[in-house]
Amino acid sequence: MKLLFLLLTTLAFAIEIPKTFCASFKETITSKNSQLHYKGKVVYKDKEMVWKYLKPEKKIIWIKDRVYIYEPDLMQVTIKKKDKLNLNTILKNAKKVGKNLYKTKVNSTTIYFVYDKTLKKLYYTDEVGNDIAIDFKKDKCDFSLLKVKYPKDVDIIYQR
Repeated sequence: MKLLFLLLTTLAFAIEIPKTFCASFKETITSKNSQLHYKGKVVYKDKEMVWKYLKPEKKIIWIKDRVYIYEPDLMQVTIKKKDKLNLNTILKNAKKVGKNLYKTKVNSTTIYFVYDKTLKKLYYTDEVGNDIAIDFKKDKCDFSLLKVKYPKDVDIIYQR
């Protein structure tokens, strides 16, 4: 989960970083005995990003000067420092391994990117053996999603 968090805080695009990116996504986490499926939207603009999970549970992750994770079902917002590792650092070492396939390494995890004029998919195996795959489909941009917005009566948790 830590690696996925790192990717969420740094990942926007493989190889070429455009000024904006808007997509719907399907994330699949496969373990030995089960599979979890998530759907949502991702919006990136001017080094700010939001991942809005819509199914099965709602959750919003804003990546700005800090990372804000809003979980409506828990009525909770977690605020953490943004990781120092950034997308450029991750992609500097990316190597082309197929027609539209690239790979890079973050810590001890190899991450694969399918990139054809834009990011189409990324996948990797996490530190506990789960296979994570995120498929992206170009979508309309709703830059209003980038604004950190949550109810005033939520619990706020600060993490270092």
